Amino acid sequence: MHTMKKIIAAIVVLLPLLTTAQARPFSIRGNIGKLDAPVKAYIYYQSGDVYVRDSAILKKGVFFFKGTIEQPSRSTVIIDDQRFNFYIEPGVISMESPDSAAHTTISGTPLNTDLNNLRLALKPATDKAGRNEIMKQFIKEHPGSLVSFDALKEYAGIMPDPFQVELVYDYLSAGLKANKTVAAYYAQLQDLKKTAVGQPAPDFTQADTAGNNVSLHDFKGKYVLVDFWASWCKPCRHENPAVVSAFNAYKDRDFTIISVSLDAPGAKEKWMKAIHDDGLAGWTHVSDLNFWGNAVAKLYVIQSIPQNFLLDKEGKIIAKNLRGKELETKLREVIADTH
Repeated sequence: MHTMKKIIAAIVVLLPLLTTAQARPFSIRGNIGKLDAPVKAYIYYQSGDVYVRDSAILKKGVFFFKGTIEQPSRSTVIIDDQRFNFYIEPGVISMESPDSAAHTTISGTPLNTDLNNLRLALKPATDKAGRNEIMKQFIKEHPGSLVSFDALKEYAGIMPDPFQVELVYDYLSAGLKANKTVAAYYAQLQDLKKTAVGQPAPDFTQADTAGNNVSLHDFKGKYVLVDFWASWCKPCRHENPAVVSAFNAYKDRDFTIISVSLDAPGAKEKWMKAIHDDGLAGWTHVSDLNFWGNAVAKLYVIQSIPQNFLLDKEGKIIAKNLRGKELETKLREVIADTH
């Protein structure tokens, strides 16, 4: 009998944990002007490990979705080529527009209320700095809202300064920080610190175009630009003439380049052709032809290209993401200081 009481007590303790992991129902009611069949609303979201896609036909502007969700999730709806984001969470979500999908407002649940409030607060902002201040204030005032985490990512941008972003991350509540996705983002910020200006550049070894292994540490004693690019990346190809110009100006003054390509498996010929077509053959090129899974790109937490890191003769990062003439300007500055 005593053992049975223990088992019942254990089940009672576990029940809240089991409940939080269970999917809960949501419903969406939309009313978008007078749009009618064959116009459809398409919805995309993630529930647990499952990626869900669904559609519904509009009848005199009205459409419905319903389902279950394990955790609140960012979602996208596309209607009549207009795309808008919102949050799927338990409860009844309303989408309303007097005329077209472009003017849709979303309400009815806490996260969507937070999202609307943030969007209203951001309307007067005319520049990035102004938006950032508004987002920082919003995060301070809504530390437990998933909207604040998404605002943090927008604040950080695609090339975050991890030290600056961590100051704002610290506004988030302990509960939100425990979220798996939020915790993964924090881990990424810690990885980004390893490639911050002032840090020693992480060493790596990768095969060059001839299949020979090349290591970063072999280039100690030179200024080195570690340049991430790919043949398929149009902004990279647009940037290449400036990289060539900088190389030609300083190649005889202890400067060289290691280009790391994010070309895909089976794309070696495209990689080689781009090197030839863009006149990049004067320096070292490496790749494992593994697309975004490139081992060096993962080591340097590369999420967009082009991206580069300028190293001093000891292998320390002294500048990042130098664009256009900025690279030559920086080289002139650092090489003039040492000659």
